[in-house]
Amino acid sequence: MSTRQPHSRRRLFTVLMWCIPVAFFLLLESGLRVFGVGGSYPLFVQVPEAPDYLVMNQDMAKRYFAREVRVPTGLHDVFLAQKDSQTVRIFVQGGSSAAGYPYYYGGSFSRMLEQRLQQTWPRRRIEVVNTAVAAVNSYTMLDQVDEILDQSPDAVVIYAGHNEYYGALGAGSSESLGRYRSVINLCLSLRSWRTLQALRIMMARAGEVVRSPNERESTLMERMVGRQAIPYQSRVYDAGMRQWRGNLRAILKKYERRNVPVFMGTLASNERTHAPFISMPSEGTDVATWEAAYNVALEATELSAGIHAMEPVIAMDSIAAQPHFALGKMLDAAGMFDEARVAYRAAKDRDQLRFRASEEANAVVREEVKRSGATLVDTQAALTREARNGIIGSDLMLEHLHPNLEGYFVVADAFYEAIYTARLGGLEANYVPRAVARKEVLFTVVDSLFGTYRVRQLLSSWPFESMGTVLNRMDTVQARNSVEAIALDLYHGRAQWYEATDRLRAHYETSGDFHRALRATLAMIQQYPYLPRPYALAADIMMRQGRVQEAVVYFEAANDLEETGSVHYMLGTIHLRNGRLVKAGEHLGRAADLEPESVQILMQLAQYYVLVREWEQAETTAEQLLEVDPDHANARQLVAFIVQQSM
Repeated sequence: MSTRQPHSRRRLFTVLMWCIPVAFFLLLESGLRVFGVGGSYPLFVQVPEAPDYLVMNQDMAKRYFAREVRVPTGLHDVFLAQKDSQTVRIFVQGGSSAAGYPYYYGGSFSRMLEQRLQQTWPRRRIEVVNTAVAAVNSYTMLDQVDEILDQSPDAVVIYAGHNEYYGALGAGSSESLGRYRSVINLCLSLRSWRTLQALRIMMARAGEVVRSPNERESTLMERMVGRQAIPYQSRVYDAGMRQWRGNLRAILKKYERRNVPVFMGTLASNERTHAPFISMPSEGTDVATWEAAYNVALEATELSAGIHAMEPVIAMDSIAAQPHFALGKMLDAAGMFDEARVAYRAAKDRDQLRFRASEEANAVVREEVKRSGATLVDTQAALTREARNGIIGSDLMLEHLHPNLEGYFVVADAFYEAIYTARLGGLEANYVPRAVARKEVLFTVVDSLFGTYRVRQLLSSWPFESMGTVLNRMDTVQARNSVEAIALDLYHGRAQWYEATDRLRAHYETSGDFHRALRATLAMIQQYPYLPRPYALAADIMMRQGRVQEAVVYFEAANDLEETGSVHYMLGTIHLRNGRLVKAGEHLGRAADLEPESVQILMQLAQYYVLVREWEQAETTAEQLLEVDPDHANARQLVAFIVQQSM
């Protein structure tokens, strides 16, 4: 008995020893939850004004950004909470290019794709839901997969890879949890624990204390860079490629297991008109000799001589990016465009500030897509074919990697062709030609100016200017007309997108430009398909254009969302003019029920009853009108006429 007691006590002490930290952790976790520290930040939440719809949570990125007070957000793509059999649902994953920076809205390739797919399968409901966010990478995408799968996707579109180093949790990012994929993905799987969130917040706040005022006022692009110079094929570079391959393989495997088709694009960036941000010779290079040879090549008076002289410079040190770019310029000028493209891409790969994905990243895409059985969409090749002389430059790119409107359309077109070929929406399809789709893109001049302003300010700060510099070039921009005034209000946050676009619609209607007014209104519908007002506005514009039957469709859509007397009145009037008397009576009667004091509605209803010779109803309605407006001359004449006819 004396020998058993110590063993029992040891077991008890061991259990207590483990219970104390567990209890402490549970109490700490519970306390943090009670006091509202952190959050669950689900990927999708209900739309407050339309509970039947879900939308991407605008706080979702708080999972990944501990240092940022305002986290980046994505598009407002709503979709039905309960998917039906007629719906084709496609999710888009990626970073800022996938989200459509700097335009967003109708300037994103996903919106262009959705519009074209809806016309291809008009009998199906097409939902293209964009979950892309600026400054995130494959860790975020992998973290999103399970929640995307919960929403029954019919396909997934991926355009990503530029942010593997500086995106949240990337190999060179300031928002880092280390370099080991398994550890980072484990932390993400435990993201709902408030204790872990609090620890990250405390570490981030501690870092804020030692940051200079210039750092605090810097742009997100600048703040995300933890390590500026990452040489080609260095240890950190290779870590980024392992991160990209490992996460991408895991993403594609998850979709493959659930038989969800994936369409993945290759990565493109500005090759011709954007020099490397950071170019340095590798360690061990005789810099003086190398620089002398480089300058000789640059100063050559003939292109052929310069090309010939630049080749040994590159052979001396192939890691420095600038000589490759200079060689590309020479080959480009000499009309040797294929060779120039190779040199430009070599320069981009060796740019030590890694905002642009290397060709190795594209090789990983091709290999992992092939391994998983997904569909490769060669968006880089599509942009190359479209680019002047087959070299991607400022004709398709805004700065270093974000496409302009034409560039985004090329990306959308490439994904459209792949999805159409796969007959994702069924065999019965109406192919929409490229030229037709381009004319119908729901992109307004306000969206265009908004994007221009954002890029202008982006180029005013690092890495396009020296570190810590923010020139605020937008401070001097003044509106020269009413459209620019709307765009500036949107840019400065004095107006939300819906208000700005509605103001643009009203401006066009006032000036008689109904085509552009309708485009703005349809853009509002695409953004907010659950709001009835834009449908009614679109129908009104169509009426002015003489497109009566199309107007009926939009009036009915408005009524399906929310009945109003004015819409029923318009439908009743249209049916009355077209001799559809039963439908006219139904709509006019319902209009009067909803707005019993509307003079216009009561007058039209009374006239309808006269037309169908329902004299008692006509007299009652006319008298009701006179109660609302005793001095209404036409109503008095109508009552007299009705009395005369019923005698």
